[in-house]
Amino acid sequence: MLKVGLYLLLILILKTNMNINSQMTKLIDPNKKQRITNVTDVEIYNYLTKEKKLDRNKSLGILANIQAESNFKLDADEAGDGSKGIGLFQHTFPTRKSGLLKNVPDYKNNWKGQVDYFLSEPEAKGYLKQNFNSGNEAAEYLMNKNLRPAKELRLDRTQKHNTYIKKFLEKF
Repeated sequence: MLKVGLYLLLILILKTNMNINSQMTKLIDPNKKQRITNVTDVEIYNYLTKEKKLDRNKSLGILANIQAESNFKLDADEAGDGSKGIGLFQHTFPTRKSGLLKNVPDYKNNWKGQVDYFLSEPEAKGYLKQNFNSGNEAAEYLMNKNLRPAKELRLDRTQKHNTYIKKFLEKF
């Protein structure tokens, strides 16, 4: 019980600190919009399941791949100069990257736009038609058929996906 109380106190302190920082930013420059660079897995999961009506396994497969690709950092940039993978899904292939940039020019702070664009891609449409027995199976399919990281990374990715999904499910 003491651990729970300390945990709740820590959350309260962190939220208060974040609110103070936000208020200070507004005082310094009231017209400056605060830039969001990360999104939580729970936010994306809820968006996928509640608004996009995806089932649990497909949603878990997407989350595991986002975690492995960008660790939920909206403005992730593999090379640091935009020349390689960008965004939550690390769009690298020229037509996919240009499509993201055209359709979601504010991708660096628009996670829903990135997710929506990803779901609209032809490769994702095939993913959405599948039925998966587990989130791990969905993650594996999405990695191999859609995101296609370098072959030498895939075994490690599969292990990361499995570990991530297990930890994510412990939250519920």
